[in-house]
Amino acid sequence: MKEYYNPPKETPYLTADYIDKVGVQTHLYGIYMRDVRIGYMKRLMLPTSDGYKLFEEGNMKISFLGEKKEIVMNMYSDMDKSFRLKTFVAQINSDKENIQVKGEMEGSSIAITLNTREQKNVYRMPMKERPVIPSAIVPYMMKSGFTKDATTNIAIFDPSTVTGYSADVMQLGWETITIEGEKIRAFHIKTLFKGIEIHGWVDETGTIVKELSPVGLVIQKEREKDEKEPDTYFDANLLASVETVGRMDNARNVSFMKIRVDAKKELVDILQKYNTVSGNIIAVQKGDLSSLHLNPESFLAPSPFINSDDIVIRGFVPGLIKNHIDDTEKVRAMMVWVYKNVKKRPTFSLPFAKDVFVKKIGDCNEHAVLFAALARAARIPCAIASGMVYTNGNFYYHAWNLVYIDGRWVSVDSTFGQFPADATHIILAIGDISDGIEIMQFLKNIKIEIVEARQ
Repeated sequence: MKEYYNPPKETPYLTADYIDKVGVQTHLYGIYMRDVRIGYMKRLMLPTSDGYKLFEEGNMKISFLGEKKEIVMNMYSDMDKSFRLKTFVAQINSDKENIQVKGEMEGSSIAITLNTREQKNVYRMPMKERPVIPSAIVPYMMKSGFTKDATTNIAIFDPSTVTGYSADVMQLGWETITIEGEKIRAFHIKTLFKGIEIHGWVDETGTIVKELSPVGLVIQKEREKDEKEPDTYFDANLLASVETVGRMDNARNVSFMKIRVDAKKELVDILQKYNTVSGNIIAVQKGDLSSLHLNPESFLAPSPFINSDDIVIRGFVPGLIKNHIDDTEKVRAMMVWVYKNVKKRPTFSLPFAKDVFVKKIGDCNEHAVLFAALARAARIPCAIASGMVYTNGNFYYHAWNLVYIDGRWVSVDSTFGQFPADATHIILAIGDISDGIEIMQFLKNIKIEIVEARQ
């Protein structure tokens, strides 16, 4: 191994003591997609008298549906001596889109403040225990030392998606990997949450040298260089598309669809939760969601993204539905309003309903969170469905809504102006917009063959 990666001698390898002894650590990482560098990230860890401070700066270049965006991400977090979260500030900037998320542990909850140029929202997220942010998983594990084949369950909070979850961190052992042409010894860990696997490799000093996400995103340690190759804009459409065999004409008018799915068992299991599946054949009938067994009461409360308690939204809804008595017509009025008033344009930021209501711009995610906020403000149970839909010759990632009216669940797609939605909608996750994260790892590993489509 070359000197660049060799830690100082007599170092307490893979222990938190190393961080305290070395002091300030700064690391540069390249962000790659399909072997193309699309951005960078810098991390700075600073020991303090009562814990640690972590600073992160990132930049990515993304294109989607013909629009190019440079996304700038910055985060500061303050952690205790065990690397559990105390406070954080995260900011995401993209063109004219600016979002700031601030949080502070208060007892067993995180007090979260979401700020955009036009809106501010305060939300409290209960946590079973004080969480660890994703970037602090490795130093947190170093407190107890790495042990081959051991598994540790950790409470995680991700400021970039404003979500909390439980993750299993599996310690797979020492391996030899190549970083920038050099072979180094690294400890392999796997983080598993919501069915998603993220692999990481840690060198003998506890420095993360490589991370691999299921969608193919690679974060790899780099030297500080005087000059770097210009980063390339990555077409995010490649992540959202699914390999499709066959065609459907007039997809928005399809009332019955049958497809054959070639996918991993984990995906087939998810499909069976929400769809009619026989073997590897999925049959979808427009308007038939009888296979869903969801508690409507679970889809009435506000969330960080579905701001149904916002005073402006709550004040707007009564006027929108005042001429409609039954819930079916109320849903239709809200769907039509969102469809007509929100301009269809790809965005690269977190979709908050309050923000969408003011800006009236967005893709399917923005349409879904805004409609959900309107429906819940009207006391109509509403969930966000994430999955796939057929359009422009392929199946693509998509988000829409499910409402509970007249004792049953009905699909609503305000992006396409449909109530109920057409039969090309395939559900993979139900809940909030953040629940769609669990399906992204599967899209690049799915192959769909269209067997039958009727209008």
